[in-house]
Amino acid sequence: MLRSFDLVLIGVMTAAAVVTYTIKHRADEKLAEVRRLETEIRLEKDTIDLLKADWALLTQPNRLHRLVNVYGSELQLVPTQPTQLAMPAELPMPRSQLPQPETTIEDLIASAGGEVAAAIKGVDAAAKSAPQPRIPVPLPRGGFPVDIISTGSVNR
Repeated sequence: MLRSFDLVLIGVMTAAAVVTYTIKHRADEKLAEVRRLETEIRLEKDTIDLLKADWALLTQPNRLHRLVNVYGSELQLVPTQPTQLAMPAELPMPRSQLPQPETTIEDLIASAGGEVAAAIKGVDAAAKSAPQPRIPVPLPRGGFPVDIISTGSVNR
């Protein structure tokens, strides 16, 4: 004969078994997701290694020299002359060192009268109402600048 206390204990035991099974099932799902992510990461690393090896193969000086010899007449490539290189002193001055004008654009517009200001407002309004073309912009690549790419064997 089952007493009411026995029935309560059976119910508690069944609830504990259900909770335990649910927790185990969720843990197994998370473990499977971790393994899937590790596999994806390994695949991406292998792809990066393959691309680095391919880049090293494509940029070998001997190969590039052969290509220059084959396509030199079409490309009309010539060696860089030392006079084509500029010294830092020969470069134009930075913007911070440029002389500043005595009058600003706002002063010139204010002195010209209301016609210029009205024309500028009309241009701004036309620019806002015109549909903007969607020009695809490449997303920045994460990671390595081009100068750091190493050639040769890849060490892990």
